[in-house]
Amino acid sequence: MAIVPYKKSSLPITWRIAISIVIASIVINAISSASLIYINYKEEEKQFVYHVDEIQASHMTSLANALWHFDNKQIRVQGEGIYNLYFIGYVRISSDDNTLYERGEVSRNPENDHFMIPIQQNDRLIGELEVGFARDRILKDIIYSAQKMILMQLVAGFLLALLLFWRVHRIITRHLIDLNKQISIQKESSEHQFLTLDREIYNDELSAVVDSFNQLTEEINDELIKKETAQKALAETNNKLEQRVEERTKNLQVAIDELNDTLENLRNAQSQLIESEKLSSLGGMVAGVAHEINTPIGLCITTHSFIKDLFKDMRIRFDSGQISKNNFTEFMQNMEESVDILSKNLERAANLIQSFKHVSEDQAGEALRKFNLNDYLHEINSTLNPKLKTTLHKVKITCPEDIELEGFPGALSQVITNLVMNSLLHGFEDIKQGKITIKAEQQKNTIVIVYSDDGKGLSSESQAKIFEPFYTTKRGYGGTGLGMHLVYNLVSQTMQGTIQLQEADKGCTFLITIPAKVKEIEAPNES
Repeated sequence: MAIVPYKKSSLPITWRIAISIVIASIVINAISSASLIYINYKEEEKQFVYHVDEIQASHMTSLANALWHFDNKQIRVQGEGIYNLYFIGYVRISSDDNTLYERGEVSRNPENDHFMIPIQQNDRLIGELEVGFARDRILKDIIYSAQKMILMQLVAGFLLALLLFWRVHRIITRHLIDLNKQISIQKESSEHQFLTLDREIYNDELSAVVDSFNQLTEEINDELIKKETAQKALAETNNKLEQRVEERTKNLQVAIDELNDTLENLRNAQSQLIESEKLSSLGGMVAGVAHEINTPIGLCITTHSFIKDLFKDMRIRFDSGQISKNNFTEFMQNMEESVDILSKNLERAANLIQSFKHVSEDQAGEALRKFNLNDYLHEINSTLNPKLKTTLHKVKITCPEDIELEGFPGALSQVITNLVMNSLLHGFEDIKQGKITIKAEQQKNTIVIVYSDDGKGLSSESQAKIFEPFYTTKRGYGGTGLGMHLVYNLVSQTMQGTIQLQEADKGCTFLITIPAKVKEIEAPNES
């Protein structure tokens, strides 16, 4: 934790205590004096009412007689006597609205400070006495008394501050200065010494601070010794650990090299298995197409043999001169039918060979080219017909005829072929008649292909691991577990799209999304 430095002050503690006492004394005296002035002033206001009653009791009889007898001299004497009272600041004696005597200044607030006293003689009103409260004079006297009291209190406070200054210096400050000197000496010296107080032994706070400081410095010194010892032991341990880590690092590097070699071998083996999977798919297609071509070629050979026999028989008849019109007509009909059969079967074989050529070249070559999606899906289906003909399963392709796709047709062929073979091998197991649906549509610059079958679906485990390499439910029956992994990599890498398994509880549905124009890549990698 960072140490926050204290703000330095040029005044010693004793001076700060003395100044604080003086300031506190001034503030307290000012507050108490102001309170006293206010209380005395309010008390004088209350007493004024009683003094008015006293004036009425002591002066009104003689003043009424003087007014009754028109004794102006006596009126002035009575007025002067009332005015000389210290709480009176204004006197006015009147009769029939005529002022007979008036002295003093009218108050700034006569409604509150002046009293009107009626003068009666024999129950008859003969005049009025108006007296005013000497507010300014009384306030001045009260303030003067307060000033004397404040001065005395300030002198007492100053003397008290001096006394406290001297006592604090004797009891605390001088010892703190001495302790500071001792600490400074210890900072410059490497020797540990205890702090001491130059006074008699007292069990007070200062002694407690010194004892705590001495105890703390002793504990710190012990901790420093322990720390130094621990650092030496730690350095030795670190050296041993460095040697051990160096040995372990060498062993670990050897193990890493072995693991890298093993990983490289596994990658090579995986690549070989993937290539084997691709070649196996291509080989299966070759075998199927060869079997499919055997039928039209066999018919062509049979027809050729039949035509050869017709020609041989016709030549014998021609050489012997026994050709009739009926013989020639029959010969021409047989030839026409045979040529028609020969033409149709050769055309069928040519179409099969052409489809096989397109698909096989695409699967083997990985060339980027532009092709019609609908035509190519049907060409793929043609290469799969030999396999499908041995079953009752059907494939339905729904695709607009105007979708043009620029990409890798070989990758698409391998994806569709693997999905169909996966449905035949896994989805339609124990199902005699299944249906495979391939729907394609274009959404702006994206091609969406939905492949689905109505097979038995997948378990939860198979759904989670379907795209993982080497996962198969036919292990031991020829399954490598690379078919769907190859499909995933072809779609995501070569075709630069995505493939998702949407439904698998009843049948399987795969959503394939690829761009209509695939960016050219250097070397497609299906591993």
